[in-house]
Amino acid sequence: MDRELTLRDYGRVLWRGRWIVVATAVAAALAGLILSLTRTTTYSATSRVFLGQATTPAGVPVLTPDTNPTTAPDTLGGDDVIARVAKRTGVKAKRIRDGVSFTVPRSPGAQAGNQPAVATITYKDEDRQVARDVANAYADEVLAEAQAKVESVQAVIEDGIDQGEARLQSIQQSVDAAEQGLRRAGAEEARATWRSLLFASQQRLYDVLKDLSDLRLALAKSNQYEEPRLVSRSETTSSSANLTARLRTVLLALVIGLILGVVIVFVWRGSPAGRAAE
Repeated sequence: MDRELTLRDYGRVLWRGRWIVVATAVAAALAGLILSLTRTTTYSATSRVFLGQATTPAGVPVLTPDTNPTTAPDTLGGDDVIARVAKRTGVKAKRIRDGVSFTVPRSPGAQAGNQPAVATITYKDEDRQVARDVANAYADEVLAEAQAKVESVQAVIEDGIDQGEARLQSIQQSVDAAEQGLRRAGAEEARATWRSLLFASQQRLYDVLKDLSDLRLALAKSNQYEEPRLVSRSETTSSSANLTARLRTVLLALVIGLILGVVIVFVWRGSPAGRAAE
């Protein structure tokens, strides 16, 4: 009569081969320690940049390649940006491209539409100072490129404000002239003409004031929401040779060794299920 197998049956097999599991785990942990001590030390530096919040003239958020969390990492790694960072730091472009990485996390639960995007720029290098310099230079170049695009939009708004203020001054003069003409007019026909001119001038004045208000609000919103800014620069670096990183490598190797040891025991001694089948 067949007996149902239990975990105890598997435990007995593992217990009989316990020294194999221990030996394999210890060997794997030692290999992980040796690997962590002999591999080349790399330093990691991180900087962060708010990429801006692009909007339509009406203030509605829109998707752009530079601020979309999905496409922003591709634009950040463009050849033109890397070339400028290489020129600024004196580090070869290939070395920068090999060591830099980007993350632009999407807001939790966000659907389609533009979102405030913060890019995390990480650069890894064998030289501690180079890692920090490149991470900071990269953040500066990304910020400068994003600011240039926003400033071009702000320049159009500021130009509209200047033109509106000039029109406002001209229309205000027309209003003053119409009011003076109305006060001086004697005949009713002349007064009607001046009233008509005054009404038209006041209407134009109202329209210009409304346009100026909208433009000033758009500029204020651009400065507050749309304009990119530097969130943080790299002041320190993390090392792959620190105690935490080495301990992580040893623990990972230990776990792999334990799993490998268990597999060896069951292969060598046979699992209870396999013996029962035989």
